[in-house]
Amino acid sequence: MNQWVCSICGNDTSNTDYDYLVNYDHISCLLGVWGGKDVPTNKSKLKKPMKIKNWDKTSGFTYKGYTIVNPIHNATGECYYADVLNLNLPQKPKWHLELLLGCGGITPAYGEHILKLLDGNGLNIKHKIELVDIRTIALFRVRYEEIIDEMLSRQLTSAPTHGVHSPGITTNGTNIVYTNGNTTYTHGSIVDTIKELQRQIDELKLHTPSNPF
Repeated sequence: MNQWVCSICGNDTSNTDYDYLVNYDHISCLLGVWGGKDVPTNKSKLKKPMKIKNWDKTSGFTYKGYTIVNPIHNATGECYYADVLNLNLPQKPKWHLELLLGCGGITPAYGEHILKLLDGNGLNIKHKIELVDIRTIALFRVRYEEIIDEMLSRQLTSAPTHGVHSPGITTNGTNIVYTNGNTTYTHGSIVDTIKELQRQIDELKLHTPSNPF
């Protein structure tokens, strides 16, 4: 019988450095999932629902102004939820974060773990993540930052451009409206102003000697 097998994950440990082992088991496996208690002792027990012990400690995670609040989970420990507040805006719009652990249910499939982020405008970002990504809070933070980055990127590429030409310029029917501070101009009023300035310039040229000095 090969002793060099982790009793938790079932993988070969013969090529693993002793510093990362306890007897023949991986230290990372013994640490369990975000808490280290009630760790399964053989592969058959791995099919039981995996529970994240410290999901509540994600509260306050902040990246680029997007902060996790109100972390909760269902009774079976297969679905974890949280709100994400955008602190960059005064109204603090809210997104929704889900972590779904594949523990034998229909969605996701067994062994498949999904991190999902939904904004308030219908954008839905899904990342498949590995078990190692949710072993510790620090590793989960990395995946959280990745999904925030993708959401921001998707929002930029999917933002509506109809009726918007550049900052401060919009359309009003067939007319273009320019905004500068608290002053608003229409395309027609700007054309009229230019014409009037040109008229004044022409008039000045007409009444100015060619060599006034």
